[in-house]
Amino acid sequence: MTTDSFATLARYYDRIMAHVDYDRWYLAALALGDMLSSPFRHADLACGTGTLVKRLHRARWDTLGLDLSPAMIHMGQKDDLPWRGIVGDLRALPFRQAFTLITCLFDSINFLLDEADMETAIRQCGEALRPDGLFYFDFVTEEMVLRHFADQHWTENNGTFSSTWENAYDRATGITETAIRVNNGVANTIRERIHSRTSIERALTRAGMRPLAFLDAETWKRPGRKTIRVDVIAVRGDPAPYRKAFRNVQIEIQGLLQS
Repeated sequence: MTTDSFATLARYYDRIMAHVDYDRWYLAALALGDMLSSPFRHADLACGTGTLVKRLHRARWDTLGLDLSPAMIHMGQKDDLPWRGIVGDLRALPFRQAFTLITCLFDSINFLLDEADMETAIRQCGEALRPDGLFYFDFVTEEMVLRHFADQHWTENNGTFSSTWENAYDRATGITETAIRVNNGVANTIRERIHSRTSIERALTRAGMRPLAFLDAETWKRPGRKTIRVDVIAVRGDPAPYRKAFRNVQIEIQGLLQS
């Protein structure tokens, strides 16, 4: 049985992550959705408490969320906002050719610690897409870990509670461990692995998908040595028919990121 890593953290999660720029993911998803033909159907995989799904639902999208953590899905369903959220595993999705757009964001791919699991998850996402569907996901780089997490410790004031973070990084395995303690409670340990761009590209190829773009998430330009998060847009099929429309989307998002 899989242990729910967010079982005790879920009730605090949205307040801890209040600083996260969901607007960028929301606007990018809307722009990518405009590139796709009807009938349109979207899934946000590893959706957490459903923040992105709820916003897209309000935009009248046919959308659902899936997350491995029952606690996160449960917390997301406590408010009055209608949305569809189900518990499920990226490595064993219950969908086949069901969606025109799949998102999997906030370094969810990094939570897969085994490269074979990462490949399986990407293959499952490919199989859940309709032909010519788009897959929009991201992953963090080692630069992110070294700059912001490795061997660092801090405490945050989250309003009605505090959270203490302790981080360790093993460069040999590429695995980072983050222990998050709310007030004086039990620490929740979250593990992520740094996957190389080469391994991600190989997984996409084996899944029958081809990349439309690898982009620095902060600029939507070509990733470089200092890139901390990479956005990937891939196609289940030939990316050529999308290139012109995507270039316009890229320019639009670049403008939003600079404003």
